[in-house]
Amino acid sequence: MATPDRVVPMRVIVCGVQRTGTLSMRLALKQLGFNDCYHMQNLIENPEQECPQWVHLIEAQYGGKGTVTRADFDKVLGNSQACVDVPAALFGVELAAMYPEAKVIILNRDPEKWYYSTLESVIMAANPASPWVKLQMLFCFVFDPASRAFARFGMAMSGLAFRYNHRTEKDKALAWYAGIYKRFRDEIPEARRFEYKIQDGWGPLCAYLEVPVPTVKDEQMGEEVEAPFPHVNDRETFQKDTRKRRARALRRARDNLVVGAGKMAVIAAMGYVGYAVWKTRLGGRF
Repeated sequence: MATPDRVVPMRVIVCGVQRTGTLSMRLALKQLGFNDCYHMQNLIENPEQECPQWVHLIEAQYGGKGTVTRADFDKVLGNSQACVDVPAALFGVELAAMYPEAKVIILNRDPEKWYYSTLESVIMAANPASPWVKLQMLFCFVFDPASRAFARFGMAMSGLAFRYNHRTEKDKALAWYAGIYKRFRDEIPEARRFEYKIQDGWGPLCAYLEVPVPTVKDEQMGEEVEAPFPHVNDRETFQKDTRKRRARALRRARDNLVVGAGKMAVIAAMGYVGYAVWKTRLGGRF
């Protein structure tokens, strides 16, 4: 049953967790006409709006604080025809049940490669080794509401959805990875799910989604050829983008600190002027 928050139909649910090629998949689905494909990037781009909604969903699903309904997902995913990556992938089974008309893709990656890719990207970003970077992150948490919203989301993810230390508990990380994919396969009917990895390219994906393989014009040959499949967000790119996001957060935090200090100065000055006026009037009466 549609809700007022469901603007477009949910057409594709990708059960693929972080570092399985999710951003490449997002771009591929967009190229095939599935807009908007919800991804962790949505939270990064608008944390103050998106993160609290997912904290609520994670606390309900993994923390026992309430129930999760289709209306909850329509509220956060209502503008999206597809979804991929965490946090949506944490609810892959629930989403498949709530949107029976949507196609389901199981996005795979070798577990060992997934583990080290996550370790050298997501985990390094969330838990940097440098004390200076940690201090910068604390500064942003204090003075930047967007950083604060994203940090609270991260704490909900690590404390409730994952519950292991990726850096020091490799066996638990691999067990979590195997467990969530086992649940996808055990609880989503085989007839509805399609096994896929990014290296498979356009052919199998387009056949499953019943859309044509995208083409581009080859300028040298002067004819249409198969478009390159997007391969983005490797570890080096992830780390570079992380540094850019930190720099933007630091600028916001510094700006907020300056504005806050300015407001306090104005309040203090107004208070002093008020006190001086009161003192002057008091002196004139007595």
